[in-house]
Amino acid sequence: MFILPVFVICLVLAVLSTSTVVPVMLTGQKPTFLKILKNQIGLESIDKTLWQGHTARIVREYDTFCHCDCYFCRSSLYGVQLIIKVVLGNVFAVSYYNNPIKPEVIMRRLLLLVLPCSILLAQNPRIPKDAMTGYKAITAKSLSARLHFIAAPELEGRETTFRGQKIAARYIASEFQRLGLKPIGDSGSYFQRFNVEATKVSETSHITVTNKSGRSSYSFRSDFLALSGRENEISGPVLFIGHMDTEVDSSLTKGRIVVALAGRREDARDTSVIPIRRVQSVRQFPGSLATLVIADDTGAGSVAQLNARFGQMIERGVMQVVGPQARAPRGSSFPVLIAPSLANAILSETGKSLAQLRAAAFEDAGFAPASLNQTSLSIDLRNAKELKTTENVIGFLEGSDPQLKQEVVVFTAHYDHIGVAANGNIYHGADDDGSGTVTVIELAQAFASNPVRPKRSLVFMTVVGEEKGLWGSDWYVKHPVIPLEKTIANLNIDMIGRMDKKYEEMKNPDYVYVIGSDKISTQLDSVLKLSNKESENIVLDYTYNDDKDPNQFYRRSDHYNFAKNGVPIVFFFTGVHDDYHKVTDTVDKILFERMERIVRLIYHTGWKVANKKGGLAKNVGSTMFGK
Repeated sequence: MFILPVFVICLVLAVLSTSTVVPVMLTGQKPTFLKILKNQIGLESIDKTLWQGHTARIVREYDTFCHCDCYFCRSSLYGVQLIIKVVLGNVFAVSYYNNPIKPEVIMRRLLLLVLPCSILLAQNPRIPKDAMTGYKAITAKSLSARLHFIAAPELEGRETTFRGQKIAARYIASEFQRLGLKPIGDSGSYFQRFNVEATKVSETSHITVTNKSGRSSYSFRSDFLALSGRENEISGPVLFIGHMDTEVDSSLTKGRIVVALAGRREDARDTSVIPIRRVQSVRQFPGSLATLVIADDTGAGSVAQLNARFGQMIERGVMQVVGPQARAPRGSSFPVLIAPSLANAILSETGKSLAQLRAAAFEDAGFAPASLNQTSLSIDLRNAKELKTTENVIGFLEGSDPQLKQEVVVFTAHYDHIGVAANGNIYHGADDDGSGTVTVIELAQAFASNPVRPKRSLVFMTVVGEEKGLWGSDWYVKHPVIPLEKTIANLNIDMIGRMDKKYEEMKNPDYVYVIGSDKISTQLDSVLKLSNKESENIVLDYTYNDDKDPNQFYRRSDHYNFAKNGVPIVFFFTGVHDDYHKVTDTVDKILFERMERIVRLIYHTGWKVANKKGGLAKNVGSTMFGK
């Protein structure tokens, strides 16, 4: 290899610097050898200042000198010249200015001469020649170009079934087509489609109050809010219980519509409690017909402000996948919220205003529920339904081995996000999971451009509906294009573009959280570790791999549906940051240089898995939850 000659040259020159140059210095003459170096390799100057910050300068100037993004170029003749210029030049400069030279100084110089060689060794990845073209094809520049499109305002947050998601799907499919991937979706396309039913409360919904004063009707959106309704009208007497955490005998709630103040009694005047948390604290009362929560008079917990904040969500309704094997929608804790004007009408039978009842319920820990037998409510929440279609995007790259190409390694990321806020601000989702989406495309390009194909076939899939409840991956494992028994592994990428607070404080961007790699097959974890050692050698952090981790990230991204079906998985993740699920998750904050390293690691891991003899042995007695 090239490293040994460099080391020998450095060592010889070090000896010369102590045996030949020093005696010359003692005579007061400038070292002749330096003149030779200056003439032959263009050493511009020998100066004390070259020595300042020598270690950082060596690394910085060394990386800057070679503009080719190639580790082998960094071990070329340019490297030799730079080592001589920066390291040897500095050593001789110090020799010139330090007279006499002590033995410990000589040892420090020798150590400095060896340092560049160790840097070369550390930066020289042991990627197989057959995989090198694809490895080098992964670049920060390419990742940036793709993500600037995926996270652009024109894609409107890529919410499932909406315009921006459709644009993103067609862009990804066009990239797969350009790269020559085989379409294996529906009807020879790149799309695996499934139906989604969107249900929202109809604008004709209303609540009617009947009491001694007569009959009054109240309108949806202005007087009350709800995310979903029933297809039948609910009528019954009222039970006012005070705060939501009031102890109530089930005999009182049976057959009644429960009306409650938002939240727990102890939180009623605690300004540190977020208003939306209070209004979402809803209990189920045995035998009750429905529960109405009284919103705040003003502020973030009022009907007016909640309508402004969640208007888009209310308008879009609640979605769920259609079909006998469909996954149930995530439960919503968004209750039926009523405005104080409606609450006052309902509670007028008590002879007290809402303000008086609030004060009484707060001051009396033993507040007694009030049955309003002369007041009746009729709640007519009608649904408006819309059938919509969404899609996973799938591309296939056939393997080179006649037998093993029947098996696949699947790369996944979700390309959907959470859309547009009620005020029109866009949730760009650059990191979540634009970073994973462009990684899958980049990996597809890397493998497709590599002259040598891996033995096994590869599937590149961007899934939809992750933000709704892992819909796309759930649909795929229930309707796999390639049988799951032929799926060797799933490498899933979700949020690898940023740093979390832990590593920000450490000022170390060169890490990735690894989740699930040993839960089904420890062999997969071993391949990952070896791949890292041979390529990028970044920190593999297993913090969130703990089954007892409170964040439960193992269950929160699309790999989980593969794991539940016994497919070995790795989930690549760089942690949560302050912009998570906010409109500030934008492309300008993505660390593309660091991201390039992680994507190259994933590429090399995928290459090794796709070429591994015998596949990946599964752990004896393993489950999706642990070893």
